[in-house]
Amino acid sequence: MPGARGTYPGRATPMAGDDAVTVYVYKLRGQFLFAPVRTVNLPWFGLTADTEEELHPFAETIGMYRHFYHPADPPGPPGLPLVGHYDVDQGERDRAVARGARPISARKRERMLREQAAGWPGSAG
Repeated sequence: MPGARGTYPGRATPMAGDDAVTVYVYKLRGQFLFAPVRTVNLPWFGLTADTEEELHPFAETIGMYRHFYHPADPPGPPGLPLVGHYDVDQGERDRAVARGARPISARKRERMLREQAAGWPGSAG
């Protein structure tokens, strides 16, 4: 759990170029397929991290609740460290970046997931 509201445990205020930052934001793919009428606030972004232990406390600092979390789909073998994401809107994305989340492309996110799965012992890749 984070310490005081607005702090991220174990880090001072992280900067976007800081190598220690392991929280990422990326634009979700396929969102226009599900919103043919422009009544939905678009665009939507994903907030993820290298581990859930880093993601959940960070997400809490920008006002996200744990029940908004989407586990990785499909889950890998037991113990595979694939991390899901939180859906965030533009304002939440901007707050996350201001707190140190690193913006990446959806393509980079997919590559990271493939690399995690390929590097796992017993994976076929």
